[in-house]
Amino acid sequence: MEVIFYSVQEVTEILSLSEQTIRKLIHEGKLEALRLGRTYRISYESLIKLKSML
Repeated sequence: MEVIFYSVQEVTEILSLSEQTIRKLIHEGKLEALRLGRTYRISYESLIKLKSML
């Protein structure tokens, strides 16, 4: 099974939210993300969970 990850910028385009909002959701724990160095990667599953909450 292949896991798909998105960057913060890709998630902003998918959800039509600002980058600041996405980063805030990550820091609040409402959006699960992996931190790789200075960047975040959001899994497809995490994105679906967030969409159901919005």
